[in-house]
Parts: sequence; C-alpha cells; structure tokens
Amino acid sequence: MILLVDANSVCHQMKHAMGDLSWEEKRVGVLFGFLRQLLSLAKILKSNRFVFAWDTRSSVRSKFFPEYKGRRKKDKTPEEKELDDIAYIQFNTLQHEILPEIGFLNSFWQEGYEADDIMASIVHCNPKEKIVIISTDEDLYQLLSENVTMYSIRKKQEYTHHNLWKDYHVPPQDWIDVKSIAGCSSDDIPGVVGVGEKTACKYLNRQLSVVHKTYRSIKDSEELIKRNLQLVTLPYSGTEEIPITNENALSLKGFLNVCTRYGFESFMSKDNLNQWKEHIFYKDEDHGTSSY
Repeated sequence: MILLVDANSVCHQMKHAMGDLSWEEKRVGVLFGFLRQLLSLAKILKSNRFVFAWDTRSSVRSKFFPEYKGRRKKDKTPEEKELDDIAYIQFNTLQHEILPEIGFLNSFWQEGYEADDIMASIVHCNPKEKIVIISTDEDLYQLLSENVTMYSIRKKQEYTHHNLWKDYHVPPQDWIDVKSIAGCSSDDIPGVVGVGEKTACKYLNRQLSVVHKTYRSIKDSEELIKRNLQLVTLPYSGTEEIPITNENALSLKGFLNVCTRYGFESFMSKDNLNQWKEHIFYKDEDHGTSSY
C-alpha cells in the first residue's frame, strides 16, 4: 500500500506545532516533526511505501486566474512572513537532502503545479495500487475510489468514497462539479453567490426546483462554473504523468547520519530506534534495502 503524502501540508502543520525547536542555533522543528510523523503514519497504516508530492512557488493557475490564492500572501504579517522564510528553508532541506539520504526515492514536484496535481497524476497513473492520501484537502475527494482513501493526521481517521456518499450523496467523480459551483474559499475561488457544497449537491441531484432562485443563480453562472472547473479539476492541464517505478532504498545508516547532524537524539534512543527499525527499516537496513 502506497502512502501518498501531501508533503507541504505536513510541513506546514509541523511549522505551527514545532516551529521553535532549534539545534545549534538553527531551526529544525519542521524537520523533526516531519520525520516523527512518518514513523507515526507507518505504525498506524502499516506501510513504509512513502511517496511524496510537493508544491512549487510558481503557479500556472495564477496565470489563468490572477486572484487564485491571492489572500494568502496579502494577509500575512511581517512575523508570519519571517516564520515562513525559516520554515521554507527546512522544506527545501527535507525535499532535496534528508529524504533522499534516508532512501526515499519517490519524491515528486513539477514547476508551476501543486502537490494536489502531483498526487492526482500518481493516482491516475497507478490504478491498480492501493493508495492512502495523507491530506485534509477536500479538493482531493475527487480522487477517492475503491483503491484510494484519505487519512487526516489531525483527526486520525480515514475518509473513503463511502464517507463522501454518506456526507454529501455524490460520488467522487461529481465532486469536481460540486467545487465548480460552490467555489473554494481557501483558494480564493469564488463560487455562485449564496451556494455552498450541500446546496451544490442538491442541484446536481436534481433536488432543487427549477423555479427556485438558487437554481436560477446556478444556471445563470455558466461562465463562472466553467472557469472554476478548470481550476479545481485534478490534475491541472499540463501535469506530467507519474507512474511509480522506483523502489525506495531505505538506509538506517543514512537516517542515523541525519539524526546526528540535526541533533535528533530522541530518535536514536534504544526504544525509539527499535520502532524505526520495525516500522520503517524492515530488513537488512544497513545495506539500504526495505520491504518496498
């Protein structure tokens, strides 16, 4: 089973949870929290087949729709921007240094595209794989299927296509239309005025009277919905196909080098190290092999 991680999302969670942790006057909270979270996920979901998807700083969606995620930058205080700058250095270190050194070889990004696009491409290109998406982003509901579920670190629970049906009475393939109508406030994508996800579902299920003003509002918003459809459909047009062909080459030696370099002494205690061996480095870890 593949654990498909929205890496930026997890990093941001760790930025807020452990942002003050330092080692030799360098901030390491994101690094420590991210690695600790990997061990927790491996224990809970019983897999070490991690695949990571990353955002990039540029955005093809913003070129198509300039207001896309516009408030995220405008609303930040100088202190928040400084915290982001410190955190992004750690994001980069994880992506380009730490994960490869430990032996996680399936780490993907594409300039201008988001982790959501990368994850969608991986799901579409690997239809026979059992995949758990590690994210709380509701846009990803469109990827749910018999083989694909989501897991929330915050809620510590899995979300399936059955849950989606129970909550909204729509199948995953209709979720794109729901978001196109209702919009997405977190991404600054305006939907039809006064229409939320539940109402959009009622419209799609033909539960709104044709004489109802909300029905008419949706029907009259064809251009807005068409634009939103391009923004919310995953993967976004132009995303590369990503079949999973590499095996991870997990190395306990690489992991210990990372722990020594960044002062993660707690990971190297006897009890904790045994957990890493049991749940991440399954066998012959000194030679970099694993059960992947």
